[in-house]
Amino acid sequence: MIKIKTSYGFNLSYDERRRLFVITETDGTEVGIAKSQDEAEVKAKALSKREFKRIKIVLVKDDGGTTEGELTSLNSDDVSAWVSMEKSDYTWGSGRSKIDLRYDRGYFEATPANAKIIESIRAKRLSIDQALKDIAELKGRLESSINKQYFGLV
Repeated sequence: MIKIKTSYGFNLSYDERRRLFVITETDGTEVGIAKSQDEAEVKAKALSKREFKRIKIVLVKDDGGTTEGELTSLNSDDVSAWVSMEKSDYTWGSGRSKIDLRYDRGYFEATPANAKIIESIRAKRLSIDQALKDIAELKGRLESSINKQYFGLV
């Protein structure tokens, strides 16, 4: 990308690959796109007037795993948002990622009402974890595993 200028506190750059002007925050987070520099400047001005308040969120995965984080910015042009999630054993990279608000599911606002439900989900997840440990222990007690040693192919 080729940096054009700073406008209303946002960086305006030209992305040669996409052939679009890109509006980014000072940390590099993309917050808008435009077909012309004039349009990008108008969007930067509008963005400067709209203060975005970070939203505390929780990601609830289909398997019951939960991760807390924050929705840090919104890009209304491509209907996406940037989230910054707590880093866990299962998180790759920094924990910061862009989500498509049209398709991504499982993100919820961290409200007191949701906190009670999430605690129930976490309790169920502990039950699942214990059941998986029990299954692994029982599986370990099984005899005559069909593998290369069974056939003497060591």
